[in-house]
Amino acid sequence: MNGISYRLSGMNIEAIDVCPVRGPRKEAVRSGTTGATPVSVSEFGIVRLRVDDGREGLGEISITYPRIGFTLCHAARRLIVPRLVGRDPRRLPELLSLIDATLAGELSAPYLRAAFEMALLDWTGKHYGVPVWQLLGGRARERVPLAWGIYQKTPEEMARDAGAGLAAGFHAIKLKVGRALDDDVAAVRAVAAAVGRQTPLRLDANEAWRSVPQASQAMRALAAEAAVEWFEQPLPRNNLSGLRLLRQQAIAPVMVDESLQTLHDAYEIARAEAADVFNVYICEAGGLLAAAQIFALAAALDIPCILGSQAEMGVGTAAAAHLGVAVPNFTHAWETFGPLRYTREIVQPATRIDNGFLYPAEGTGLGVTLNEEVLAEWTVEE
Repeated sequence: MNGISYRLSGMNIEAIDVCPVRGPRKEAVRSGTTGATPVSVSEFGIVRLRVDDGREGLGEISITYPRIGFTLCHAARRLIVPRLVGRDPRRLPELLSLIDATLAGELSAPYLRAAFEMALLDWTGKHYGVPVWQLLGGRARERVPLAWGIYQKTPEEMARDAGAGLAAGFHAIKLKVGRALDDDVAAVRAVAAAVGRQTPLRLDANEAWRSVPQASQAMRALAAEAAVEWFEQPLPRNNLSGLRLLRQQAIAPVMVDESLQTLHDAYEIARAEAADVFNVYICEAGGLLAAAQIFALAAALDIPCILGSQAEMGVGTAAAAHLGVAVPNFTHAWETFGPLRYTREIVQPATRIDNGFLYPAEGTGLGVTLNEEVLAEWTVEE
C-alpha cells in the first residue's frame, strides 16, 4: 500500500522587509485610553515577504495604543526575520509555531504574529491563485456592514459627526465615553437628539471607569439619555467579576474589548459570564486564523461578535474584509473602517467602503499592492 508523502518541493522565503511607517490621521484619537495624550499619527509597520517564486505577501503591524509600533518593527527584524528567511512559506503552522516560540508569550507577540501570518496568507493566496477568503473557508456574504466611530469632542461636534455617519450609510454609531460624567451625558444627549433616541448607540469607555459603583452610575446616567446597544469595556480588563456584576444589573449589554485578545481569554470570559458581546481584533488575537477561532468558540456559546479595529491601514483592513465575508456567524456591524481615518491610502486599489459597507479587494491573496509613493512618504528612517 502506497503511503502519502507530505514532503514539499523546494521553495524558500528569500527576504522580508519590515518598514516602520507614520500615517497622519485626519483627526486625533481621544478616548478613555489615550487620556490627555491624543494620538494624531499611527506608528505602524508594513511587512513585505518575498519568496523565490517571484511573489510577495503583505502584512501590517497595527497598534494604536500603546504606541509601540516602531519597537515591534525593530523586534520583528531582529527576532523573527532571521528565523523565517530560507524556510518554506507553505508550512504555515510550522512558521507560526516558530514565531510563538521565538516571542515566548510576550504581551506584544500577537501583533507580530498577526502581521507575519497576514503576509504568509497573502502570499499563499497568490501562489495558489485564490483570494484569502477562500483560505478561510469560503465566502458567506458579499460585503461587511460597518459602524461609524466618533472620538471624544464637544457634544455639538459629536452630534454632527453622528448625523454625517448615518447619512453616509453606516449601520451603527459608536461613541467614545469615559470623561467626566457630565461631559459624557451632554455628548450622548446631543447625539441622541441628532440621530433620534431610538437609534442604538455603542458606548466605549476603554476601561475608564475604575469600579463597579462608578461604572454602574455612569451606565445608568447614559442609558437614560439614549438607546444603548452595549457598553464596551466599562471596567479594567482583568476585572471579570466586576463585568459579571454589571451584566447582572441589566442596564445594557456589556461588551469586552481590552479583556479579550486570545482564544484562551475568550474561554475565560465566557466561563466567568463576564460579557454579552465579544469585540475581536485580528492583530490582538494573533492573526486571521486565531480571530476566526474566537468567532467559532463564540458561535458555539451563542455569544455575538464583531471585529474591532486599531484603525488599520489598507493592508490590515484588506485582511479584515476577507475575514468579514468568510465568517459564518455575523450578527452586528463591524468597526473596520481604518483607512477612512488617514490622509492618504497606502494600498491600491484603494479600500472600497461604499454606503456603509466594506468590500474585499478582488484578485488573489489580499488583492492589494502597496502604493509605493505613499509608502515612501510615510516611511520612517531609523
